[in-house]
Amino acid sequence: MQQPQTQSSGPPIHYLAAMLTVILDWLWGMPEIAGGATGVGIIALPFLMLSIGAVAFTGVTLIQRFMGSDGWGAALAKGVVMGVVAGVPFMVTGTAIGGVLLGWAGLGALRRMLGGGDEQPRQIPGQKR
Repeated sequence: MQQPQTQSSGPPIHYLAAMLTVILDWLWGMPEIAGGATGVGIIALPFLMLSIGAVAFTGVTLIQRFMGSDGWGAALAKGVVMGVVAGVPFMVTGTAIGGVLLGWAGLGALRRMLGGGDEQPRQIPGQKR
């Protein structure tokens, strides 16, 4: 029995969503590190984590929905994942995962620019052209 061939449809998230995750990770990384070194900062660290996660969740969800042409369910799921990634304390997780996804999206864009991509643009479900 022959297995069907699968074709990659590009990066899982829009490059702006990955870039937002990396930027938020770096923007709030130093306050998180400084906060972890003080008694008051340790109390503020959960608030910082939740606020960074909420901003990343909102931004990624909206980018995926309106620029990445995902449905609300997929956009919300990607927003939750990237919100958690950005909210993890210290700059390792968000930068690593966001950087990999940003590179993946950049390679996909480069492939399309060089004429190697024959992908049709995705349309938002329920939206007319």
